[in-house]
Amino acid sequence: MSTFSRDVHVYETDMMGIVHHSNYLRFCEEARVDWCRRNGLIGGKIEDVFGLTVLETAVRHIKPIRFGDRVVIQTQVKLEKIRLIFQYRLLVNEVSMCVAQTTHCCLDLNFKVKKPSPELVKQVEKEKWTETWL
Repeated sequence: MSTFSRDVHVYETDMMGIVHHSNYLRFCEEARVDWCRRNGLIGGKIEDVFGLTVLETAVRHIKPIRFGDRVVIQTQVKLEKIRLIFQYRLLVNEVSMCVAQTTHCCLDLNFKVKKPSPELVKQVEKEKWTETWL
């Protein structure tokens, strides 16, 4: 499991200081990109960013995240055939605020589905899927 943290900025909130629902998936994307970078899967090529296409998203909001909160995002990942599944748990002060899942596949530059790279498969196989959060 990987952990990424960030502060909530005022522009990510509504007039009550609560994070707008659209930003939860942005937080998850930041955590996913961080996981890829930490594991040497993103370099300087367009294919690195282009390669993981989102197929599905799901978000369950438990409690509101607010302006000024420090959000810790726990990320776990697994491979099911050619689909890569990321799950995220967003916490503030160790309290679960949201859980989410994104499902991805790899595409080439011609938008054709391809098998995940051996490097990606090897890295995901090292990961521990502790429990299903969503």
